[in-house]
Amino acid sequence: MKPKILFLYAMLCLIWGTTWAVLKISLAEGTPPMFGAGIRFLSAGIIVFILLFLKKEPFPKSADQWKLILHFSILNFTISYALNYWGIQYVYSSVASLIWAAFPMVMALFAHFMLPEEKLTSFKWFGILIGTFGAVLIVGRIDELGTGNLPIGAAALILAVFAATLPNIRLKQNVGLVSVLQLNSIGLTIAGCLLLILSAILEPGQVMVWSAVNIAALVYLIIFGTVFIWLIYIWLFEHLTMNQIAYIAFFPPLIASVLGWIFLGEHLTFFAIIGGILTVSGAVMVNLNGKNL
Repeated sequence: MKPKILFLYAMLCLIWGTTWAVLKISLAEGTPPMFGAGIRFLSAGIIVFILLFLKKEPFPKSADQWKLILHFSILNFTISYALNYWGIQYVYSSVASLIWAAFPMVMALFAHFMLPEEKLTSFKWFGILIGTFGAVLIVGRIDELGTGNLPIGAAALILAVFAATLPNIRLKQNVGLVSVLQLNSIGLTIAGCLLLILSAILEPGQVMVWSAVNIAALVYLIIFGTVFIWLIYIWLFEHLTMNQIAYIAFFPPLIASVLGWIFLGEHLTFFAIIGGILTVSGAVMVNLNGKNL
């Protein structure tokens, strides 16, 4: 891996790991989930639009470009993040990140059927089995890992993982069809508008608390947690394999768990720790390279 790619890869993992705690803080400070996600993405979309115009990149014209952008925007940015924001209200930020550690396994499963060059071997199927067992351990004791409607919150996060999988596979199938700036500017803006509409429908009585902490959290999520990580993430699709991209999901849970413990007082149970280890291990097994595995 070239130094530039490795640096951006590491920065992406680091920042992604911090967003879980920041998002949890923002929601606890009084951010309505759909409204917070909508403001975050709409603001980020506008920023990326400015970058698009400054770089004088053309606007997407073909139907295939728009289909890919809309697919990614609706499933990944809108539905997945709506579920993510809503679910993390009830579970620890560290647990949410551990659930998302299953993303590489789900990606590998979808890729097995949709990408001919990325078939699963017996070893990788065994990795999926181990990772699934780890996820069951985490979710099985979810009542000790948050407050409120924990099972529903965990279910929302699991659905968020599945909602994000298909658009990522389609993006890999169509690398180069749209540019990083095109996908993020239009995709984030559309998602932001859709999420704000959802907020108006589902959160009519909830008001955003514009405290200093909340504003700082929102700015961080917009600039670093959205503009930076999604520009880098989409750019990496053109420079890394699907397996290498999937590895991004392994490191944020470790960072999120440490931050959740230090700043949010989140203490993982024995079963959650073992489940997290199994989930990450299964994901690593699924994404190991080598034809003999």
